[in-house]
Amino acid sequence: MATPTVPAAEISDASPSITALRRLAAALHYRDFRVLWAGAFTSSIGTWMQKVAQNWLVLTVTGSASAFYLGLDTFLGEAPILLFTLIGGVVADRRDRRQLLLMSQYVQMATAFALAALVYWDVVRIWHVLTLSVITGMAQAFGGPAHQSLMPLLIDKQHLPNAIALNSIQFNSARVIGPLIAGATLGAFGMAACFGLNGVSFLAVIVALLSLRIRHIPPARGSRMRDELRGGFSYAQQQPALMGLTFLAFATTFLGNPLLTFLPLFAQNIFQGGVGQYTRLMACAGAGAVTGALIVAWLERPKRRYR
Repeated sequence: MATPTVPAAEISDASPSITALRRLAAALHYRDFRVLWAGAFTSSIGTWMQKVAQNWLVLTVTGSASAFYLGLDTFLGEAPILLFTLIGGVVADRRDRRQLLLMSQYVQMATAFALAALVYWDVVRIWHVLTLSVITGMAQAFGGPAHQSLMPLLIDKQHLPNAIALNSIQFNSARVIGPLIAGATLGAFGMAACFGLNGVSFLAVIVALLSLRIRHIPPARGSRMRDELRGGFSYAQQQPALMGLTFLAFATTFLGNPLLTFLPLFAQNIFQGGVGQYTRLMACAGAGAVTGALIVAWLERPKRRYR
């Protein structure tokens, strides 16, 4: 894939603001990355719409036991990611990453439409929601590593940090936009519409994946999956910076995610608000993350990113 170039004279004449903007959007110069980024952004908006509607659905269905079931639903959705992401990473190294990611999108789209149908016909039960959360988590456990390992195939290595930051921007921007759209949709059309729109949003990333110009090159026969997992653990243990980042990610997730999980209860019981209050709180939760991701994408020197 050819690397886009900019004439030296044009760079020297560019104003600092234009230069900063180009640095911020460096990875978007690559056609395949740009297409996949746009599709993923659309799908992420749908995912956050579903997350908002699903939490409110659990709150509505379970009544006084809602705190327990909100925590249980989040746990069951995240547990497969915790248990199988490492295996998903090894599978992504062995298989066609695009096909693996497509299968993950198909499964998540099916669960979204299934939940929309259950709500629409008013036959939904809490065990339906919990079961579909587990299935969605399993799909994400294999789709997440496939998406991450697909990035180096779309852009040059020098722009990989920028691509990671841009992916964070689209995900966290969806955290702002998705809940606001979900609030309007819930008020106008109900929960089933949120789940249905999430199912439709997966079509954007599926079309993007099918339009990529990359080709799968089968890896040479290597070691067993168990040996590759051991190799990954061994490598991580020998990298203090990687272990530190892993611990930091665990700590922030462990301490931060419960707040998002129980925001419906805060909105309803503490602030005496409804779904509108809840969606505004969810949108604010993503605003800081968007700001941080923009700063990381703008910073050019690696040392500044580490700080």
